[in-house]
Amino acid sequence: MARRSGSSPDRFAAAGRSRRKDAETGQAPTPGATARRTKPVRITVDLDPADYRAMRQLVDELAERTDTPTLPHSVMWRALLRQAAADPARREELAAQIRADLTG
Repeated sequence: MARRSGSSPDRFAAAGRSRRKDAETGQAPTPGATARRTKPVRITVDLDPADYRAMRQLVDELAERTDTPTLPHSVMWRALLRQAAADPARREELAAQIRADLTG
């Protein structure tokens, strides 16, 4: 007799039935509706040597201006992200730069 796969439809159905149900409605919660991500998300960015040098110079200058002995690169990236998120003009400048980078 052939063995059933470990990912058979019956196993998925059983897992679905075992999910916690809402006490009032008897329905399982919508996936993602109960748990929110709390851990930071790690990303990796590859920079060419010239961009890396520019980033290091910028971080060093920002550390000096903020009277901070060492400034993690992530602090600069988060500040830039918040500025872009809050400022439509900054986003348009970024879009123009990206367009120029992609075309030329």
